[in-house]
Amino acid sequence: MLAKLLAALAHREAPVVLDLGPVVGSNVSFLGEQLGCKLRVEDLFADIDRLTREQRLDTLSEFLAARFSCEHESLDAVLCWDVLDYMDKKAAAVLSQQVVRWVKPGGVVLCFFSTVATPAPVYTRYVIADTNHLLYRTAPAAHGKRTVYQNRDIERLFEGLGVTESFLLLNKTREVLLRKKAPAAAKP
Repeated sequence: MLAKLLAALAHREAPVVLDLGPVVGSNVSFLGEQLGCKLRVEDLFADIDRLTREQRLDTLSEFLAARFSCEHESLDAVLCWDVLDYMDKKAAAVLSQQVVRWVKPGGVVLCFFSTVATPAPVYTRYVIADTNHLLYRTAPAAHGKRTVYQNRDIERLFEGLGVTESFLLLNKTREVLLRKKAPAAAKP
């Protein structure tokens, strides 16, 4: 799926990419070398951990509504990884609606969704090994994955984007690439 995301961005000049996971140095280097992109990292896992420790996780949707300063249709791609699995459906809807607004026409969003509940308090850090491979590293988390989304849930979360690719992996992860429809070309 990563290769398809990279291909979608390959013809864009200096694309702007938002990564919602933790900073991974090798990912920053890889994306910079492959795309010449401007990468913005906003670690939502750290925010979720902090709110959990402060026993304010129930305020996550309000927090997400005020957290970002992205302009409308200012991003070429968003790497959501599996962050939505750690949110309740209300907070996930707030985040996904913002993502839909931020992505430019023709822009893409990469998400991973677990197909099984995994209450173990562990995050997965996705490390880009090369164009076709990700490495999975675990890190301690304040809580486990909270929500399992069905295909219909994903379509509702990202209304305004279309699912262009979806694969169910043997490790019970669904990889999804979504794209915002490009405007129709003007008629001569």
